[in-house]
Amino acid sequence: MSNLSLMRIFRAVVGSWVVGLALGAGAVPAYGAGASPLPQEASVDTLESGRIIVRNPLPRRGGGPDEWRLVEELRLGQVDGTGPEVFGDVHDVAVDERGNIYVLDVGSKEVRVFDRGGRFLRRIARGGEGPGEVRYWESLGQALVFQPPNRVWIGDGLQQLSFDSLGNELSRIGGFPLRGGRPWSRIVAADDQGFVYQQVRVMDVEQSGEETISRGFTYGVRLPVYPEHPNPVLPRDSVLLDSRSSTRTMQSRRESGGTISVGGIVKVSIPRRVWGFSRGETVWVANRAAYRFHEVAFAGDTIRTIELGDPPPPPPDDSDESEFEPLVANLDVSPEGWLWVLRFPDDPEDPDRRPTWDLFDNCGRYRGEVSAPARIATIRFGGEMVDPIDLGAGGVVHGVARDTLDLSYVLRLRLESEGGAPPTREACPY
Repeated sequence: MSNLSLMRIFRAVVGSWVVGLALGAGAVPAYGAGASPLPQEASVDTLESGRIIVRNPLPRRGGGPDEWRLVEELRLGQVDGTGPEVFGDVHDVAVDERGNIYVLDVGSKEVRVFDRGGRFLRRIARGGEGPGEVRYWESLGQALVFQPPNRVWIGDGLQQLSFDSLGNELSRIGGFPLRGGRPWSRIVAADDQGFVYQQVRVMDVEQSGEETISRGFTYGVRLPVYPEHPNPVLPRDSVLLDSRSSTRTMQSRRESGGTISVGGIVKVSIPRRVWGFSRGETVWVANRAAYRFHEVAFAGDTIRTIELGDPPPPPPDDSDESEFEPLVANLDVSPEGWLWVLRFPDDPEDPDRRPTWDLFDNCGRYRGEVSAPARIATIRFGGEMVDPIDLGAGGVVHGVARDTLDLSYVLRLRLESEGGAPPTREACPY
């Protein structure tokens, strides 16, 4: 992908907005049996470029005629004992097509596998340097991803390993080269067409006097992976998702005989963007300070934009830290194409906080809000990281939950409407 194309995508991501000619509100389709009706219509515009803009009126918060709920189905984890249900520090959870649950326990340096009912099956990917073993680093944000029909990926930024469901190692690779460097990269999603989706970070460092300026660029990359070729070449399918800067200024003092550097002040730009991979041809991206979500194709085009409420003004640029107030903490995309928008809470450090999502269906229409009955999707480090959730078909959600003592356990929840219906892929009027 050319630098010009990447800059064009980046400008779309950071919040530049276009108001097209109104083509009239689309008709509301018939939704699945038992589902609640939409609280309001959404207008649909199509620009000359072909981009679709779906505009949703601002709803009444705190529930309404289209209420949703997350019902707890399974809880894995114990506080005391020595059995496999006692977890150390769970970083991620994945679920295969049979409903088996894979728990990435960095504290215990292994992945534990449970069946759909919560019965322990086996341990795989134990810590170590040998075949079938994984190097575990608590600070690297390891991820666990299932890829049909029978492959589990584990990545931490420096390595990517895959196993079958019995724990046999299938492949072992390092970071993928991008622009001549060796970046930080990890697999964050996969599909049943032989593709994996990587989050790749590349650093550019510049020295200017006593200042060291580091610029980090995060890309979303779509990679073909075949069992006989575990080391694929990085393709052109890459989208620039975010950029951040860090400036380190050295503090010096003079003494007889020269100057001694005694430390430094580091200023890091706050995270401004979130994204979620749809496990297809697109990735969703958004500025955290605005309820505007862009669906960007790996081929390079922004094909759809969803808005909630009045058209928001362009968010503050990277140079203005004081005016930036995040509204969005994270994005996830379900197999039905529903967009789960995790709200940024008033107090991310509140141990009693329960996460709340705004839900948009696959047509981009706002369907309401839902809150979890327990503390999952925990926001960490001031909002830079969120504990991941696994969205399955039919509204099934698996997540890493934490109690008030920060002990880990795993929850399975089910999303359903007030009438008991799951989310479904709808027929869109455009």
